Amino acid sequence: MASPQVEKGFIRIANELWNEILRRNFSKRQLNLILFLWRLSYGTGQKDCKIEKFNQLELAGMYKQDVKKELEHLRECAVLNWDEKTMVFSINKNYKMWQITPNKNWDSEKFDSLIHLNLSRKKVSETPTGRKQEVSKTLTYKSGRVSKLLTMRLVKYLPAPNGKSIVPRSSSSLKTVLKTLKIKDIKREEEDTHAHKENPFVIYEQNFGILKPILRDSLIAWCEDLGDDIVIAGMKLAAQKGGYSFSYMEAIWKEWANQKLETLDQVRAYELEKRNRKNNKVTPINQRIKPKKESSYLLDKYREV
Repeated sequence: MASPQVEKGFIRIANELWNEILRRNFSKRQLNLILFLWRLSYGTGQKDCKIEKFNQLELAGMYKQDVKKELEHLRECAVLNWDEKTMVFSINKNYKMWQITPNKNWDSEKFDSLIHLNLSRKKVSETPTGRKQEVSKTLTYKSGRVSKLLTMRLVKYLPAPNGKSIVPRSSSSLKTVLKTLKIKDIKREEEDTHAHKENPFVIYEQNFGILKPILRDSLIAWCEDLGDDIVIAGMKLAAQKGGYSFSYMEAIWKEWANQKLETLDQVRAYELEKRNRKNNKVTPINQRIKPKKESSYLLDKYREV
């Protein structure tokens, strides 16, 4: 009889990543590849994995001729990091870069309600006494005896979707806590929606043209170094100045990186200071416009008057 236990090994993956996998419209072969790579990377305690030959990926349930095609597609969609020389693979955890369309049947509100429903089902488990006798059905706390009825006073911390604990203040606060979690989830969903609209890859292709694979790798690196918001700000600044080449944008990003700008506020303040310095620049003496000398005729007329 099978008896899987976490003590024998498990894959540690954030719930946020699982939610995004469910939300996106991956094909069966793509899902098999992602799970296969996760098992070989996170399942072995590493961030990436090495697969020497393509035919070894047939274990994921596809033919050899389909493996490379799916790998290239996942890499172009910024889901997969793949070094062809070393044959090292990893899944890009920054799912905001993924260019996989969402599942049309996905409903974040319904999914969150299911999460909250199952979180509320958690009960205090029956604790064994440590003897050979049957498990005690009464809850004990130090030397005293606790009622079998569960109250909010026994629940010291409530689990939240983001992994942080929430401390209820009164026995009637469970509904308040769940409602608070709901509001936070809605706000987070709105922020995620805004982030999806501000996808640097989408903005680039909508305004500057098709992004080639080599440039895509460079853009991913810049997003990891500076962040999506600052990268997008560099694109907008380049467009305002009439520079539509990728090298022009990189010059802007390099300048900001050298100045160690880490937030949009710092970027705006830096660019504003640059403009002010340019506008207040003193014109050299030899370039200043000299006043025209009046003719001697006009001077004579003035003296006569």
